[in-house]
Amino acid sequence: MKRKKKHEEHADEGWLLPYSDMMTLLLALFIVMFAMARVDEEKFQEFRSEFGTIFSSTSGGNSVIGNVVDLGQTKMVPANSDQAAQERSVASESAKEAQLAQKLEDQQMADAREHIKTALDDANLADDVEVSLRSDGIHISLEDSILFSPGSTDLSSSVEQYLTIVSKEVKELNKEVVVAGHTDNVPDPNDSNWELSAKRAIAVMNYLVQTTGINQNKVSIQAFADTQPTASNQTTEGRSKNRRVEIVVYKDYE
Repeated sequence: MKRKKKHEEHADEGWLLPYSDMMTLLLALFIVMFAMARVDEEKFQEFRSEFGTIFSSTSGGNSVIGNVVDLGQTKMVPANSDQAAQERSVASESAKEAQLAQKLEDQQMADAREHIKTALDDANLADDVEVSLRSDGIHISLEDSILFSPGSTDLSSSVEQYLTIVSKEVKELNKEVVVAGHTDNVPDPNDSNWELSAKRAIAVMNYLVQTTGINQNKVSIQAFADTQPTASNQTTEGRSKNRRVEIVVYKDYE
């Protein structure tokens, strides 16, 4: 009698389905990470389309991958979006306030310039003083002939009327002030032109602080010698224009 062959039992193959699902989810995770990297949009769409087709065919037309990949295109809303919006609002308000302050300062500077020019005109002193409004502030240029005797660093007796008019507006503005000394290119017999321009700037600064009461913490001096001429040093008239002291009232906003 022949023996019946024993039927061989196959191992349980049910694990293949969850394993396949796990691999699918892992691939979906990588796709999401890829989408969040913000790579080339056109290439990403091609990539998404191909994978969507593959997984649609393997899942009976009900693709989960397409929905997962869509997450890569969804704009993430940060948890602190309210705080970010508030910070943007504060920054915007600060910018508006700065713009308003700049406009007010520009008007203030323009008014001060006009007041100085009018006061000089009324005193018949405008010919010796140039007052201009520039991008960085008010520039007041005084020829050295009204401030000093030739080669001297001592202020002349006529200086009071000029500097009194100028200092009134400068004091009210309460801005940073620089007093700059300039010379022509003729060598000074006693000092170098650098020393001469520095000493004259210091003399004017001392008058502004000690006599007119301008805040000493707001004033400084500069010496340029003959390095910044405004006219030709080849003529007497040009050299006279180059020998000057400039008072610059700087803006807070430029």
